[in-house]
Amino acid sequence: MRAQRKWIRMLRNNWKRFRRRHLLLIFSLLAIVTWFVVASKESAVFPSHCDPIDVVYTWVNGSDAAFIESIRRYNPSYDPARFDDKNELRYSLRSLEKYAPWIHHVYIITNGQIPHWLDLSFEKVTVVPHEVLVPKPELLPTFSSSSIETFIHRIPHLSQRFLYLNDDIFLGAPLYPEDLYTESEGVRIYQAWMVPDCAEDCPWTYIGDGACDRHCNIAKCQYDGGDCSSFGTDKEENTVENDIDMNKNPRNTKPKQGNLTTHVDIRHFPLRKKFRNKHHSAQRNGSLFRELVRHKNLSTLAELRRIVDNYNNQMKSNFYTKEQDLSTSTPKTINKSSEQIGKISKNEFSKDIYSHSLIHTNMLLNHHYGFKARNVIAHVGFLLDRYIVDAMQEKFSKEVDITVSNRFRSANDLQFAFTYYSFLMSETITLTVGQIFDEYDTDGSHTWSDREVRTFLARMYPLPLDWSAVRYFEEVVSNCSRDLDEDTHKTYKEYSTLVYERYEDSNVPTITKELVEHCHLLAEALEANFATRARYKYNINPKRAIHNNFMMITSNVSDVVDGFDKIRRNPRKFNCINDNLEPHLTENNELIRHLLEDFYLSFFPQRSRFELQYEYRNRFTSWREYQRWRRRKRAAIVVGYGATAILIFLIIKFLCIHKAKFVRRYVHNL
Repeated sequence: MRAQRKWIRMLRNNWKRFRRRHLLLIFSLLAIVTWFVVASKESAVFPSHCDPIDVVYTWVNGSDAAFIESIRRYNPSYDPARFDDKNELRYSLRSLEKYAPWIHHVYIITNGQIPHWLDLSFEKVTVVPHEVLVPKPELLPTFSSSSIETFIHRIPHLSQRFLYLNDDIFLGAPLYPEDLYTESEGVRIYQAWMVPDCAEDCPWTYIGDGACDRHCNIAKCQYDGGDCSSFGTDKEENTVENDIDMNKNPRNTKPKQGNLTTHVDIRHFPLRKKFRNKHHSAQRNGSLFRELVRHKNLSTLAELRRIVDNYNNQMKSNFYTKEQDLSTSTPKTINKSSEQIGKISKNEFSKDIYSHSLIHTNMLLNHHYGFKARNVIAHVGFLLDRYIVDAMQEKFSKEVDITVSNRFRSANDLQFAFTYYSFLMSETITLTVGQIFDEYDTDGSHTWSDREVRTFLARMYPLPLDWSAVRYFEEVVSNCSRDLDEDTHKTYKEYSTLVYERYEDSNVPTITKELVEHCHLLAEALEANFATRARYKYNINPKRAIHNNFMMITSNVSDVVDGFDKIRRNPRKFNCINDNLEPHLTENNELIRHLLEDFYLSFFPQRSRFELQYEYRNRFTSWREYQRWRRRKRAAIVVGYGATAILIFLIIKFLCIHKAKFVRRYVHNL
């Protein structure tokens, strides 16, 4: 009986020891699996359209006395109304929470200020000061939004794609990620009006169009894009125009008789229209009306009317100067125009630095990407990609350095959004002949079948296809195949041509990648027509008017009330209210501030989670004070946890030392 009890006791102890080991093993396995699942979720590569999107605001409280004192040290003529805070950020955050709840995180970039109503304990908002982002500390303080925009992508832990919003923009309708980016179309771009003319009666469509516009032949217009460099005459323009016509119809001048078509009709590979030389794209030869059909970016009737007026003025100018000697009159005309433009620029410089910086940026883009009439980006949120921003700033590094070094907005600033989207739309990649060959090799046979050749010819020549184009292609391929060096040809891998890949009357030799790469005529045609591709995917949204409201509030109370009612009537996804109050009309301005507050409350009366409750006020007025408090709090937490750990260690040690005493006492009590 005693042995049986001993055996049962031993079995029970072994079972307890076995159970503890297994429980420890199970918990260890569960911990490892949990860690692996969490790590895999964090490092998983999701489709780009599912990536989180953060929001970045730039904000400053121009009413702060310390800020006013700081800015007046660098600019005594500072206008306090320029940075006046009207609670725009508070209501913009309310609109963001209401209409875009899918936003991952919100970063507010400030010069160190913190809104008194902001709840810093809310996990979805972070205040980021300039000093954390600026590349060089000596560049601070900066009061230029253009300068600040150059380093907003440097925020730690910022998502790859982020939405950049000014604090004067609020959402008036539900905003979805598809409004900003789709996987099939890329980023959506909302364009507005065209870049301001570089000179009076000289829109950018005149620059670099191949026709000499003498009043545009000034430095501010980049000397008409070189159109007047040789003082071309009508005779020269006619010659160029005839060259274009010959390029469009390169056949022999002999008229065709009946249905006769021979292989000598087409004796070249054409250059598709969008790849032709810029100077040959559209000549205004005698009749300048042809230029009117070239404005693909015109979005409003007013812009078209402006172009028509410019066309009429240009016709008058040509009429009055037609009989003058170009070689003697042009220098005087240019000098006079330069003086006039200089006066205009000097007067307008202080009024509209933004327009001048747009012109400056457009001139830079012309230098890199060719002359083009570009549109300014609308007043909406800008979806930016950190990697593309880095690539853009690397390309324009010199201009970015100049912009970030400007303490105030300047005419030589690089306009960030305009440059970014122009860069995104203009950057290209160049495919090799082999890569183009593979695109047409749809069956993966490493040769071009007759069907694939037909696809190539349909994309190369105007439709309907002329039989002479097919015969010319066969002749080129046959000659290239025959002329290849035999020794070189033997080194190529031989491919068999399947019967079903050839038409019954086909005489084309086997077209391999090596043959195409060494056939100069065919390779040059592929490079000229198909090699250049857009680097980034984008889509210019034609529905800008239904997604954007823009209002400039002035000191005219009636106009402001009318503008507010228009937005109330039709709020859109992006609504921008820009401040242009007259500083000396203080009474009107105060009334307009109350009207603006009432307008915002009509849309967003409820407090958002970004805000403190109304009876509370943020105890921190600056980011440095907040950081000092956080450091003290972290130190207190570390000390508390450390003391707790030491106490637990001492208790365990005490129990281990006196465990025999506790066991004997326990057994004695039993």
